[in-house]
Amino acid sequence: MSEMLLAVPVLLPVAGGASILILHFRTEGKKDDRWLAVITESLVLLNSLVIFWLLRYRMETNLVLFRLFGNLTVRFKLDPMGGVFAGLIAFLWPLAALYSFEYMRHEERKRMFFAYYIMTYGVTAGIALAGNLVTMYLCYEMLTLVTFPLVLFPMTREAKEASRRYLYYSIGGAAFAFIGLVFVLSFSVTGNTDFVAGGVLDLAAAESWRNVLLFVYVLAFFGFGVKAALFPLHGWLPRATVAPTPVTALLHAVAVVKSGAFAILRFTYFSYGAAFLRGSWAQWVVMAAVLITIVFGSTMAVREIHWKRRLAYSTVSNLSYILFGAAMMSPLGLTAALSHLVVHAFMKICSFFCAGAVMHQTGKTQVYELDGVGREMPVTFGCLTVASLSLMGIPLLGGFISKWNLVQAAFACGGASAGAKGRLAYAGVAVILYSALMTGIYMLTVLVRAYFPKISGERIAEGYRDPGWMMLVPLLIFAAVILGLGLHFAPLMELLGEIGGEAA
Repeated sequence: MSEMLLAVPVLLPVAGGASILILHFRTEGKKDDRWLAVITESLVLLNSLVIFWLLRYRMETNLVLFRLFGNLTVRFKLDPMGGVFAGLIAFLWPLAALYSFEYMRHEERKRMFFAYYIMTYGVTAGIALAGNLVTMYLCYEMLTLVTFPLVLFPMTREAKEASRRYLYYSIGGAAFAFIGLVFVLSFSVTGNTDFVAGGVLDLAAAESWRNVLLFVYVLAFFGFGVKAALFPLHGWLPRATVAPTPVTALLHAVAVVKSGAFAILRFTYFSYGAAFLRGSWAQWVVMAAVLITIVFGSTMAVREIHWKRRLAYSTVSNLSYILFGAAMMSPLGLTAALSHLVVHAFMKICSFFCAGAVMHQTGKTQVYELDGVGREMPVTFGCLTVASLSLMGIPLLGGFISKWNLVQAAFACGGASAGAKGRLAYAGVAVILYSALMTGIYMLTVLVRAYFPKISGERIAEGYRDPGWMMLVPLLIFAAVILGLGLHFAPLMELLGEIGGEAA
């Protein structure tokens, strides 16, 4: 019966969120708002505690929830790689929910918002705990359905357009991913789509279909890459910033985009297998695509003057850091990808929450409007400074460690590869350096304006202050974690190295 607990992190939030939708809450009253907040935070905290308990006592647990037909099963499994993603969302979601209570205080339709916010937690946990490609694909599709109402939430013309675009992109990407699922099932040596370190392809049978399988891998890479905002399939992400900041922060830092990157890591190393892909033309194609995305995203972020959209383009760039690690098809590449997946989640959710705090307190959305605001909101901008410097890759912060890992993996990949693939790996180092420069420009521009307004000796911004404790506590914790990862990354790095060594 203990195996059944593996389904709790998925089913509890989905059932809880659905119950909130069905039950009647009169959210216009303060008392009802408090009860809604208590129920939401209780469900989220309980779910996180279950995940942490599973990580501590039930690693490598398996559960077949039900059988679809034949060898197709909905199966959950907690392995080290899934545990990294599950632990990440379990840590972040309660803090994100706490932040959202103050941010959404004066909004209408809060019941609908928090219901889908909770359900998104369960579906994302399903992707982390999926034991096979079928389960991950089903949860991947469900993630689109439960996050669509959150993007649509403001019900403005821009929100409706953004939500439609998000839906179209996601459905198209899922179709490509489904092709990959069919071929993995057809050529699986185990007869199913279970995740196995090193992949499940029958290499003898696959050899005569090698180029077809490589083409399908590229299709699936771009299919899952839709949620990871891979160029040119990134267009939905900057537009999705019309959603409330608690939504965009999770979309850009944890739930949607990280699920896309995580799915690519699973598909590459646990379905196809790096050995089958390493040195192929498919590896060259996907590596070139992620490097183009890094350059494009960081360049567009410099040009963008809307603060949240600037951070969205930053996400486009940084997600492809993770995909660059995946495309190296090596133990070091997978280790580096996972390290940036973890660090980027904290850097980006902290950045978005800081932007949201400023927008909530001042109503300012454009970068050029921020002159002097940093002096009025010192705690918020102090946390933003930590996140910004980490995104730039400054030493002693978490972002430096993950970028260092990627550069090391790129040199190792370049040294082990001949021809175009080796040159692309070395080019990746130059691209990361270019992106770091662009990051310095688009993040420091905000900080310099906030701390040092152009008109000296005059207080440009007056009457503003930091938000309340429900928004500040998550910011301070995220900033502390970024510092902690930079100073003491070794224990996590040891775990990620073991995952990379086993899977690749």
